[in-house]
Amino acid sequence: MKINEVCNATGLTKKAIDYYQQKKIINPKIDESGYRQFNEFEIERLKQVSVLRSLGLSIPEIKRILDSKFSKEELRKSVVRKQLENELSEKQTQLLEQLSDGKNIEEINKKIIELNKKKSIKEKLLEVFPGFYGRFFVSHFSRFLEEPIKTEEQRKAYKVIVSFLDQVDPPEISDEIMSQFEEEMDFWTDEKLMEVEEKRQQNIENHEEFLDEYSEMIKQYQAFKESSEYQSSPYGQLMEAMKSFGQTSGYNDIFIPAMRKLSPSYEEYYQNLLKANEVFKERHPDFK
Repeated sequence: MKINEVCNATGLTKKAIDYYQQKKIINPKIDESGYRQFNEFEIERLKQVSVLRSLGLSIPEIKRILDSKFSKEELRKSVVRKQLENELSEKQTQLLEQLSDGKNIEEINKKIIELNKKKSIKEKLLEVFPGFYGRFFVSHFSRFLEEPIKTEEQRKAYKVIVSFLDQVDPPEISDEIMSQFEEEMDFWTDEKLMEVEEKRQQNIENHEEFLDEYSEMIKQYQAFKESSEYQSSPYGQLMEAMKSFGQTSGYNDIFIPAMRKLSPSYEEYYQNLLKANEVFKERHPDFK
């Protein structure tokens, strides 16, 4: 099929099709006369691109979705990115209203810079961690990124976090392991991740009560973790890969200490976590 026919079939302009070819989304063959020939695969791909662009997705996002063959998790990541954009847009509107009410423009500018910094961290978390882990980390850390950056220590911590997320390699998790979790993605909606995160926060704050109530279940889980069935399972291998990532990538030694300096509320959460962990180790000294 030649370019004019492709335009009619897809509703795209010649200029748009040229652009997608430059971005290597399609790669039509050239016939003996020097004309581009588009096959059915490329026609379908252009139709998909047209829909995704109409939904406001960027070219890099579209490439990821196409390369993943429209995987549920990659689509969900795009939903989270769109939510982050909408969240920023809503706050920008609020700042514009404040400006119209006479707020000092320098103060507005400081707030805009902070908003962009927080959005940047969330987006980077989404990219570094594979599968639903990216969405989980955004869900986990988002509430700790709402405080203003006031001190020099916080500014330095922010730079450390951004540098770490820019340079760190993602956890080494095989496609085979991640594919095992694809069927579970319908369960791990953003709402479910938030629900689990809120429950975990409550359990940490009320750790004595939690450990009393679930003592027997914890013992059963410890026995299961030591079994070959768990260790050879996709979940067991995933947990081991994430543990190794934390120990070797700088996540435990660089990212977490910087988060504690950046966010007072995260430091409070971290101290509660340490207290809960101490009580846990006293009650379950054999737990690994």
